[in-house]
Amino acid sequence: MSKPFPQIFTPAVLLYLCVFVGQVAVGFYGAGEAEPSPAFSLLYAVGFLWVVGWWLRRDGRRRGVRWVLDMGMFLYLAWPFIMPYHLLKTRGAKGLLLILAFAGVYVGGLALGVVLYTLFVY
Repeated sequence: MSKPFPQIFTPAVLLYLCVFVGQVAVGFYGAGEAEPSPAFSLLYAVGFLWVVGWWLRRDGRRRGVRWVLDMGMFLYLAWPFIMPYHLLKTRGAKGLLLILAFAGVYVGGLALGVVLYTLFVY
């Protein structure tokens, strides 16, 4: 039996999608000098941490990496350090490409949000 969404909704794809969509919104709000709604802020923060945890758990199982007992709090406090460390530990130099891709999606989404605000508001 085939999966309904084969490789579309993997944790890695959802991680990049979550970062891109969230950063487009942050860029849009930032360009307009507006505060994001509390609902957006909450959903983005919770959704991002959830998808990072899902990705780290699945990737760690595939690569045989054990994690701490309270992964939620650990991710909340240290995700910017955990992700690069995990990528470099499990993939070596190839992990740098994934780190650069993540940074590119992060900055690219932010820039796109600013451009969209400029195009649609002015």
